Amino acid sequence: MIFTLIKYFGVLLAVIFVLLSLACTLYYLAELVEEHTVMTKKVIKYSIWTVMILYVLLWLIDGLPFLRVAFSIFCHLVYSILLNNFPEIQISSPSFISSCVLVLIDHFVWFNYFTKYYYPFNEIVCFFAICVWAIPFEYFISLSANDNTLPYENYNSSNRKRNNNIVKKLINILLMREDDKPRA
Repeated sequence: MIFTLIKYFGVLLAVIFVLLSLACTLYYLAELVEEHTVMTKKVIKYSIWTVMILYVLLWLIDGLPFLRVAFSIFCHLVYSILLNNFPEIQISSPSFISSCVLVLIDHFVWFNYFTKYYYPFNEIVCFFAICVWAIPFEYFISLSANDNTLPYENYNSSNRKRNNNIVKKLINILLMREDDKPRA
């Protein structure tokens, strides 16, 4: 009985630690993107090309279906349109909205495929992580980059501007940071 309670408490602690480490990692990556927007644009550009080459290789060598591969390559070409105005991604722009819709459709296209044909679970997870989710995740993290782009503002500790980016707001809400609470 006590071992069962300890086991559940240990699992709960592990889940909390994993969530906190993910939140900290997202926060750190958002900070890096804000500081290095030009490098981030290059990383996203080369990531898109790498994933599209992987899709072609998966089609030629591993025999993944051509139409699904072609659709995923089309999705990545649409994602690359967002690089034209990077880091200033307008959330209401047609290219951003279509990219969000294509992410969901691309996910379900491949999910449908992998439910019909057997592949080992680790191969499916790695495929989704690299080929389907990596580029949208890179864009998600870079949504914070257009808050502090040119012209550069020099912040000092006494006159610090409150961050307005999406990722930091989510992390701050989750962690209930002290510096974001209203002062009396």
